[in-house]
Amino acid sequence: MYRRPKYRFKTESVFKISFHDTDAMGVVWHGNYIKFFELAREDMLNEIGYGYEDMQKDNVVFPIVECDCKFRNYIRVTDKRLRVVTMLTEFEGKVEMHYEVYADGSDKLCAYGYTKQVAMNVKTMELYFETPKSLLAAVNKFESEHGIK
Repeated sequence: MYRRPKYRFKTESVFKISFHDTDAMGVVWHGNYIKFFELAREDMLNEIGYGYEDMQKDNVVFPIVECDCKFRNYIRVTDKRLRVVTMLTEFEGKVEMHYEVYADGSDKLCAYGYTKQVAMNVKTMELYFETPKSLLAAVNKFESEHGIK
């Protein structure tokens, strides 16, 4: 049974389902859920003000070190759009985000999962044991602006 994790804050993203996202039965192919996780994570990071350009300025990359996805229901190409709820559950030392996927306009959970990432120096590929200060500042600013805490 699924239980929504405790999270700092959440965002929602809606994506168009294209024919190439589906299998021969017109159902979103299981491997594409990871793609939708990635797109939703990018949306969240842009929304809080710490996108890929900011990472480049910090000379940091965030490789995925762990990923999981569980499937509960299917989404078809005829659903036209899907909605991903992205929850930031941890960002100190490592970044962990959890995801819930729904057909847009429905509250029926279709898939859920998480990704874990670590910060690394882009030039030396050394692991950072602390979250970059600019990411911490972006999270704190976002929470302050949205009355979160």
